[in-house]
Amino acid sequence: MIDLGSKLLIFIKDFTGRGADCFYWFVHDRLEESNPAEIVAYPGPVVCHDFWMIRDVLYDKTGDLPAVVMDVDELRISIGGNPADRLNREKSDISVHLGPCGASKEVCSAYKRMFNRGIPFDVETATKAAGAIARLYINLCAQAAANGEMERFFSVEMPVYRLLQKAMSAGITIKAADLSAKRREAEHDYFYCLKNYSAKHDMPLETPSRTSIERKLHAAGFDFEGVSTKYVLEFVPHPNDFGGDTLALEEFDDAKRVLSSLTLAGGRTRPIMDVFGSRTSRILLRNPPLQSMSKKYRSIVSARDGAELSYVDFDQFEVGIMAALSGDEQLAALYAAGDMYDLFAESHLGLTGNRKAAKQLFLSYAYGMSRKSLVDAAVELGAERDKAKDAFRVFARYEEWKKEVCTEFQDKGRIGTEMGNHYARSSSGALTSKERRSAVSQVVQGTGSLIFKKALLEVESLEDVTILLPMHDALLFEHRLADTPLKVIAAFERVMTETLGGRIAGKASVGDFAPA
Repeated sequence: MIDLGSKLLIFIKDFTGRGADCFYWFVHDRLEESNPAEIVAYPGPVVCHDFWMIRDVLYDKTGDLPAVVMDVDELRISIGGNPADRLNREKSDISVHLGPCGASKEVCSAYKRMFNRGIPFDVETATKAAGAIARLYINLCAQAAANGEMERFFSVEMPVYRLLQKAMSAGITIKAADLSAKRREAEHDYFYCLKNYSAKHDMPLETPSRTSIERKLHAAGFDFEGVSTKYVLEFVPHPNDFGGDTLALEEFDDAKRVLSSLTLAGGRTRPIMDVFGSRTSRILLRNPPLQSMSKKYRSIVSARDGAELSYVDFDQFEVGIMAALSGDEQLAALYAAGDMYDLFAESHLGLTGNRKAAKQLFLSYAYGMSRKSLVDAAVELGAERDKAKDAFRVFARYEEWKKEVCTEFQDKGRIGTEMGNHYARSSSGALTSKERRSAVSQVVQGTGSLIFKKALLEVESLEDVTILLPMHDALLFEHRLADTPLKVIAAFERVMTETLGGRIAGKASVGDFAPA
């Protein structure tokens, strides 16, 4: 027993898939053998680590998952405020964190090898490791409370984790015949794009590495100070559209890899999911990373017999969040009036019909591109210089808000949303350009992640909805009744409006998950 209602679960997975998995409760400082039915039936929080490894075993045996799943790794990463924890999650394991909780080096080493089936199961070692895991969980709960992370994690992150893990265990139906065809199509599309890319930009006949891209951009005079390569490719205009072509080639390469990595069991794939997969708490799928598959190939996903698929997305999600958090009336008016990017292109930039350019420029501005670079980029995209200079001056309150966010980040050394999800600085002194952008994105995109996860919980309570696949800020789901998508839209809009305190009215709509 860790605390009232919680039980710690230790398991040893059978990697052969023959059903020889072993499960143990840690109760009163000793291990008691258990089984999937008992684990799933337990009404309180089941505390464990690496839950994803036994997720499908529990589901296949019982058709369900425990009512409350508390993965200590997810708790540690989500409350720590350190982006490196997410990057390193594949390189370390629970044993790395047990030393400060009372486990000796010998116990940590033996438990790691035992967990990975490198040595036989040893009750004494497992009991000592379980005691350290229990202390780690208690320490993490205390840290969450001290950092203001407790409510968000226990009321949002944890139930969403369980919801989506169950959805992934149930699996996503894939049309096998279409998969073979799409694999061939993706191979063809990739090599055709690669051939044209190589000839157009004088690049080797291979997907370029980040180093080769940066070398090319440096030679063309691009400045990388405080920005990522992806940022330069996505938001800065390029002669001969090098940025756009590079991103298109990478998208084809991603699609090819995703399709080739798809393995099916009974016509389904069961992705591994990180519910807190990014610094801003964005949900990420891995193995296979279906979110990386471009719309062109998504028709391989199918509904069950008698059901159909629908796809609901927030409309101009980030713009609405920025308008609400900053209180900028001009931004709020553009958001409320319709398609903000179309309106901004026409009324402010003089780029009528060029929504893509307007979106590119606005998001560059919103996350902190320098005024000079912004105007130069606008001119490259076809705007008049004087008009470009005036275009972003109308968002005076948003400018003040960005400064307030950066001041808080510098003064406190951390920044977050109203319900936690903070990002801690790793240095001191004046903020760098990159840190200023990161501070703004943490608040905006972190708030977006919170809204989306709350919307998932709201949608789960609707009848006739089977959640299939989160796609960043959109949701693919199954339903049988014609009016169900309207209920999902209403839930999305209601959650966004309420979370942002009614400062804006949330907007969502049905979109196309795949080509018709």
